[in-house]
Amino acid sequence: MEKPKSRFIKSEDGTIYDSLTSLTWMASDSRLNLDKELSWDEAGEYARQTNDKKFAGHDDWRLPTIHEASSLHDEKKLNKDFKGGDIQFDSIFPPGAGNCTWTSDERGNEAQIVFYLNGCPYWYLKDDKSVSHAVRLVRRA
Repeated sequence: MEKPKSRFIKSEDGTIYDSLTSLTWMASDSRLNLDKELSWDEAGEYARQTNDKKFAGHDDWRLPTIHEASSLHDEKKLNKDFKGGDIQFDSIFPPGAGNCTWTSDERGNEAQIVFYLNGCPYWYLKDDKSVSHAVRLVRRA
């Protein structure tokens, strides 16, 4: 019996391609790379700095939309966040990430996040750092 093809393709340059959405994700999120929580503005700055460094040869990394970020949640998958808690996230991504990601969706002083504990989107104040806010940057492949 043939093994089913993986949706995700891991590259040596620190990226993971999603064949379902044609998006390329940074394998590590900001929590893994910086070891701290980020406000929404800091997440934007993190994207700017990543682009200045031309991570993986590209300068078009950005915060995901709510739909893009939600596409990574998978209730059949299991990974661990930075506290060792369960998140519903493919194990092709390294363990130890934040349990949520900021998105580019905003309304006033709030921006939307996706929790990978349950896949639910929530609105949070952009300066909130209380729930291990992180960002996983994405680009269109």
